[in-house]
Formats: sequence, structure tokens, C-alpha cells
Amino acid sequence: MIRSRLVSAVVGLACVTAPVAGPAALAQAATPAPGASTAPAWVVDAPASRIAFTTTWAGQKVVGQFSAWSADIRFDPANLARSRAVVTITTASARTGQKDPDANLQDKDWFNPKSFPAARFETVAIRSLGGGRFEADSRVTIRGVTAPAVLAFTLTIKGASAQMAGTATLDRLAFGLGSESDPKAEWVDRQVRVDVTLKATRKP
Repeated sequence: MIRSRLVSAVVGLACVTAPVAGPAALAQAATPAPGASTAPAWVVDAPASRIAFTTTWAGQKVVGQFSAWSADIRFDPANLARSRAVVTITTASARTGQKDPDANLQDKDWFNPKSFPAARFETVAIRSLGGGRFEADSRVTIRGVTAPAVLAFTLTIKGASAQMAGTATLDRLAFGLGSESDPKAEWVDRQVRVDVTLKATRKP
């Protein structure tokens, strides 16, 4: 029954975006200028970081998170054209702590981790909105389907440490999630909010 077909999880995605800070300048990371130097790498503090998702199932708010993911982050506020973030998320690690949702996270109509064990998030262009606010035009891949997304985030860098908090909204049906069991979003909202909190340290 559709009621038991919940997956209030869509990645997120995962949306851990590269630490970005400082100057209010437009950043485009898709095609770096030839000869540009590489932005420094940042190491994520996994225990202090989180990728969470929120949606509505049968009229009730459901919140979950991914417990397994990795991030490759390269960022330099003075070299935004070379800054980027790529996050790989293990889809089987999604948990809500609720019996019915968690029982169906592995379903073929939803994440189907046996066939699609990983989801991917990558930035395409990063721009500063001023006042510590940023946006990252990104690509999200789930179940082999890639769709655009925008991650809005704030970020603070102090010395070699960075903290960010970001939010993106994904349309689960764009990735085919629940397209057979709930194509009209009668049980599970088609909009899924992804919230990211990240703590990272710049490599020497």
C-alpha cells in the first residue's frame, strides 16, 4: 500500500558545499581559467557535520539523515573559479527513526540502493550574495538521474576552520523517487528539503 511506501529522503543531498567565505564576488567553478592554481582542500569533521532531509508523509512531518557520506572540498575565497565541492552519499544509510519510513527506504521505487548505492552532489558555480550568504548552482544525481539544484548557504571561516549551514529543496519525482507508488504525491510530499551543517579544517 502507498501509505507504507514512504521515503522521506532525498538527498541530498546532500548538499555539503565547499567552505566559501569573504569577498562578495561572483564565483563560477564550471570551467576554470587555464593555468589557474588549485584551491586548497578542506577536511570535513564528520561527527560534527550532518546531511538531513525533511518531508511530509501522510500529513506528518518526517525528518531523517544520512549516516554515511564523503566530501571532496576545494575552496579558496581568492580563487573561486577553482573552488568546488563533490559529495558522495550512501543511499542505504538514510534513516528517519520511524518504522514505516525506514522499512521502505530500500524499496526499488525509492532509493533502490542495491542498484543505485550512491547519490552525488557537485557544485557547478558558486556566487556570493554578500553578508556571509552564498548560493551554489549544483548537479544532483539520484538513481542515475541528474537534475539541477541550488544550495543556499551561510559560511564563516576563522583561520583554518570553517562552518557552513545550507538548504536546498529537491523534487523527488524529478529523480523518479516514488513515481510508481505515489506519482501524485498523495502520501509523500514531492518537495524534500535538505539541510546541511558542516565543519571543516583547511589542509596545510
